[in-house]
Amino acid sequence: MFRKNSNVSDPCTARTHFPLREIAGRWVSPGGSPEVRIVFTGTRYRLEFSYDAATVFTCPIRHQWGVTFFYLYGRIRISYDAESDVLILSDYGEYIRADEE
Repeated sequence: MFRKNSNVSDPCTARTHFPLREIAGRWVSPGGSPEVRIVFTGTRYRLEFSYDAATVFTCPIRHQWGVTFFYLYGRIRISYDAESDVLILSDYGEYIRADEE
């Protein structure tokens, strides 16, 4: 479950507070974790966790006490390294932005 932080050279550069529009889009995990999409619904941002085409979990993204997170069987923190464009989910590891087709 814990992965070595190989893409982010300095963990301090990964921020926990950032504009959510910076992370909107589709993200894939090089380590094999489920695909993630961050979408704006018109009023708020939501995270879609996709195990396969038939199984998608939708969770609202929250920001409280300087921490960005969502709930999926527990609280999962979101960090973002804008310099290397890496999204970090506390329980699932690192994600890179997927090429939009």
